[in-house]
Amino acid sequence: MKNGVVIVGAGHAGVQAAASLREEGYDGPVILIGDESELPYHKPPLSKTFIKDPNAKPQPLRGEAFYSGSAIDYRPGVRIEAIDAGARRLD
Repeated sequence: MKNGVVIVGAGHAGVQAAASLREEGYDGPVILIGDESELPYHKPPLSKTFIKDPNAKPQPLRGEAFYSGSAIDYRPGVRIEAIDAGARRLD
């Protein structure tokens, strides 16, 4: 198996790192891990407008098709407690 990239954290930086890898031609495995159960979303500063609107929902950073179409293995709902770099495998 070809070595790949594992990105821990599916916020703005993590999603952009995965996107940039693909945009720059990286063709190895890319795994994006996030501890929230939904697609990565914009996390704007809390504002009175956002707080007042009970129907306001977070806006995804990218649609689901982006991850599958870019061969990015997004793994939601996974909390990373520790990293063992010597193990060199992801279960």
